[in-house]
Amino acid sequence: MELKPVDDQTRLCYISTFSGGGIGDLAIDYGSEIPMIAACEKIDERAGLIRHNFRNNEAMEVFRDIHEKKGDIIQHCRDLLDDRYPWLFVMSPPCQGMSANGAGKIRDSIKKGIRPKNDERNQLILPGIELIEALQPSWFIIENVRRMENTVISNEVNQPENILELLARRLHKLNYTIRSCIIDFKDLGVPHSRERLITIGTNIPELRKKFPRKPNNELFSTELSELHPKLTYGEGRENDHITLRDMIEDMPELDAKTKIKCVEDHLHQIPKWNEKHYYWMDNTDEGQTAFNNDECPHCKVIESSPTSTNCSSCGKDLPRPITEFEAWRCRVCVNQINKKSIDTCVCGITSKNPEIFTHKRIIKGFKTSYRRMKWDLPASTITMNSGVISSDMKGHPTQNRVLSIREIMMLSTLEEHPIETYPWNGIYEFKSLKEHDEKLDNKEEYYDDGKFSAKLARDVIGESIPPLAMYKIVENLKSLDPRL
Repeated sequence: MELKPVDDQTRLCYISTFSGGGIGDLAIDYGSEIPMIAACEKIDERAGLIRHNFRNNEAMEVFRDIHEKKGDIIQHCRDLLDDRYPWLFVMSPPCQGMSANGAGKIRDSIKKGIRPKNDERNQLILPGIELIEALQPSWFIIENVRRMENTVISNEVNQPENILELLARRLHKLNYTIRSCIIDFKDLGVPHSRERLITIGTNIPELRKKFPRKPNNELFSTELSELHPKLTYGEGRENDHITLRDMIEDMPELDAKTKIKCVEDHLHQIPKWNEKHYYWMDNTDEGQTAFNNDECPHCKVIESSPTSTNCSSCGKDLPRPITEFEAWRCRVCVNQINKKSIDTCVCGITSKNPEIFTHKRIIKGFKTSYRRMKWDLPASTITMNSGVISSDMKGHPTQNRVLSIREIMMLSTLEEHPIETYPWNGIYEFKSLKEHDEKLDNKEEYYDDGKFSAKLARDVIGESIPPLAMYKIVENLKSLDPRL
């Protein structure tokens, strides 16, 4: 495959690391028409999704563990580019193991022995930085959760360092201008709320001169930077936010007890609920949480206590998230007894033969769980737990269910919605190509003929940057690049 020149030293292509299933990469490859020449994804099934969905890109190679393969990635790119530079490098490192505590607090914890010196998970960004240093792309994009601007990780010498300060220290000396700010992707036209820290760097001389480094090497700004795309959705902007009603109001009805799959569309499917979950949510209104259900559906009495599990009038279970467990109690005064000291009771009588009983209480947790979304707002953030009603704000506004896989595909901008159209619409499939020497040759022989995995689909969508957001970020970089 011939890679278009940007100038004498640079070719129009990109590298993707921590690629997941390649969902965000659709926007760059199919949308901005910039070919991916290397992807890096450690998990087998997700690497297979990249192979399948980018199988027509003969220049691309899928690598696995970034620690083990960073040298191979560098060599592959240099060979393919004839030692020229790639136009773009994209990195979405996992955030597990990171900490929002200050570097000083972490350093003290390490000295006291209450925190390990090394957590491999919080160093995953380091080999990505090494790739940027070696390949020196014209642009790089780092996408991660908000609050990463305050995150401290273990750096290359196992010392705690703020992650943005680490980026500045390592990459400013390579003449990169870097800007970092938080964007909620709903402000770019994505139909669900998803706040992410987007860090963008460029080493293009004209742009370095136009956008010089800020005082004290500050990278983070609460305001949108010159390198980030304009926000065009939301109050006071060109367009209103895309709402859940705009997207899925006309989807065929499903029910977590009686109809968990649409016959005409196998991706319009949901998990089944148990009787308790169904009872709780069946009595929960749009935008509300089952924790706030204070009316008994049997006798209509309003229960005033927020911790009550049973109706004070008829005695039946309230439709609130309730857990049951076995506990010990004194046979004399009926007080509950700690299992670790079952021979002693607060009444002062030694209870040699305590009895076991079933104890009920309200489930401990955030009141964003067991909650329905609202029709006339963007959907809540799509996460890996999009199929779990006990996760944050996952309930359908009015039907007794969570959102289906088809619906989260629409909300994640894998598929078109009424205002935006996508060049990648309908292209992505949840099918895998099995690994074969980490190459795509003889690819037709390596289709995974296993069953469709709803969990894999929800996991990959929940972890991915929405293609529409990535597309608008990359298109903005193209508009800023004086060579294009």
